[in-house]
Amino acid sequence: MRFMTYNIKHAELSSLEAIASVINAQAPDVVALQEVDVLTVRSNRVDQAARLGQLTGLSHAFIPSLTSYDSGQYGLAILSRYPIRSAQRLPLRSAAEQRVLALFEVELAPSRLIPVGVTHFGTTGATERVQQAEDIKAALAGKPWALLGGDLNASPSESSISSLLQQFTDAWARGGSGSGYTHSATLPTKRIDYVLLGSAWTSPLTASVVNAPSQSDHRPLAATLILPWSQTFFGDRVPGTAVQDDTRAVEVGVRFRSNVSGTIEALRFYRGTGNANGYVAHLWTSTGTLLAQVPVKDGRIPGWQEAPLPAPISVSAGSTYVVSYYTSNGQFARDVSGLTNAVVSGNLTAPGSASVGGNGVFVYAAGGGFPTSSYKDANYWVDVRFKPSSSAAALLP
Repeated sequence: MRFMTYNIKHAELSSLEAIASVINAQAPDVVALQEVDVLTVRSNRVDQAARLGQLTGLSHAFIPSLTSYDSGQYGLAILSRYPIRSAQRLPLRSAAEQRVLALFEVELAPSRLIPVGVTHFGTTGATERVQQAEDIKAALAGKPWALLGGDLNASPSESSISSLLQQFTDAWARGGSGSGYTHSATLPTKRIDYVLLGSAWTSPLTASVVNAPSQSDHRPLAATLILPWSQTFFGDRVPGTAVQDDTRAVEVGVRFRSNVSGTIEALRFYRGTGNANGYVAHLWTSTGTLLAQVPVKDGRIPGWQEAPLPAPISVSAGSTYVVSYYTSNGQFARDVSGLTNAVVSGNLTAPGSASVGGNGVFVYAAGGGFPTSSYKDANYWVDVRFKPSSSAAALLP
């Protein structure tokens, strides 16, 4: 699940179309928006939340911080690829302009609702922001699957952030690299935008500041989370070499295992711009028994291609399997030494190459086949979508 927070400054510095382009390029599942105008004079009476929903193809909901502003309203919004089941406005203690927590329930899967909070802290001082942090902690207490995104107007060392981190973890601290600066967008020097996670979100994650220097005065922050009931190895990570200069017909794959039993729901791989059409993905036992074969339709290119299996395939804890795909003209993704060390993601492990006699694997053959050869511990960026059999259900409220 890809979660983004973005202070859009009511599109004053660019346009809703430009902001939507930034969002669409990241393919997020849920977006927390701050500084959103609805029907104000200054924004030409546009319902910005609804318009961004149209431009991104995502569902939307709006919660006003200011219920009467410039002949309209001003506040917070959410965009979601998943159904938004409820919305609640919770005022925060505010020394000047009224600040609120917009609290939504988003249905990630049937009967799996998670709380998503969107907020924008005040600017009058640290004391006000500490009070607002305390109000949010109270509102989200007992909600371990909560996600919180927003412009908190505070550096990581401020007491308001320290207070929040008593209950949440900081996505950037867990999965980001570098400064994490988001403000001011042209040449960022401050980290004041955050994605915070409730205590149940324990799986590895990645976080990144989006390169958007002119669309707003903030750059967006995005985090990719592993859903415990739907796991992959690589998420939305991308290869260093997306198109290998090799045009022979080949099947490439990755050996993997899980530490719990479960089912494989889909097969996936990263496709660069040079590949041909007509892929077929396969799932095998470690000895070459074919468990599943599925054609792969094109998705976003370049990007991850994913093919749901007609019926989930059960896999056993600790057993090794191979996921692979056939490309008739090569030009596959490959990063040499990418599997020298094990890749661990949630319950899944792609073993280090030496421990399994070579990983990843390939075979040159028209029509493909079971891949067994290995070259320089290369990662061919082939993946699965895995569902643990029972652990996720036990963890969820």
